Amino acid sequence: MLHALTLVLLMGAAPAVPARIEARIASRLRSFHGVMGVAAIHLDRGESIAVNADTRFPTASSIKTAVMVEVFHQIAAGRLSRNQLVGLTDEVKVGGSGVLGNLRAGGQYSVADLLYLMIALSDNTATNLLVGLVGTERVNDRMSGYGLPLTRLYRPTFRDGRADVWPDEEKEFGLGSSTPREMARLMERIARGEAVSREASDEMVAILARQQYRDMVPRLLPDTEAGVVVANKTGQDDEKTVSPGGIRGAIRNDAAIVTTPKGRYVLAIFSRRVRDTRYCADNEALVAGADVSRLVFEHFMRP
Repeated sequence: MLHALTLVLLMGAAPAVPARIEARIASRLRSFHGVMGVAAIHLDRGESIAVNADTRFPTASSIKTAVMVEVFHQIAAGRLSRNQLVGLTDEVKVGGSGVLGNLRAGGQYSVADLLYLMIALSDNTATNLLVGLVGTERVNDRMSGYGLPLTRLYRPTFRDGRADVWPDEEKEFGLGSSTPREMARLMERIARGEAVSREASDEMVAILARQQYRDMVPRLLPDTEAGVVVANKTGQDDEKTVSPGGIRGAIRNDAAIVTTPKGRYVLAIFSRRVRDTRYCADNEALVAGADVSRLVFEHFMRP
């Protein structure tokens, strides 16, 4: 029989701590009525957490972070400017989250204003105006160039069944798709100043920090008075297809950059096929995701 120390050396001691937090997350999710994936990376220690992290999920509005990154790339290339004005027409207005869809046509809004509306208010009309400027394929090419090939935008919002790219995937995933690991890596790139430039990345973090939807990742975390700042982008929708088990269900996602007195980390929590389809703060996925977020926070705050 191998000596216990030999077993430790052969198996590797380093994964023990992540394995414990991953087990705690998995335990919390055993009673969850849906599928949830989690990926987290501590930016100072390099430690990562992964539970169903490579499963593909519909992103819903979480894909808008990828759109924002491409907008900043095109600003840096001189194809767009922050002060460039875009006209609001009745043809481009769509429903769902945001405010532009309820405003009169004829107004003009800067690219900077549209970025704020798309991220902080998840405005669908603002998103479509920006996608119209940068192009769906360029967003996807950028994500592929970042090494995130499964992070894909299929079309503007509220255009179900009319994909710009990958129509077969759009039928299942809707607006976009990604994995928790890829979305965490995208947030990591922004947090490290590696998306476009340090200046542009910092601007993106500032926009994400103005997020108005705070029911998942930030929900159970300390506030700014305790030195904790959460810069996040959420996504919520209904599934486009019915699962083999006959469940359509809900999509509830959140991806964040979390700054704490003990360093920074990124966290992506994706869920789908959620039986609770209510659009409210007490949706089971939001509550479970908030619990997972708290577990990750406590783990990374340990001595």
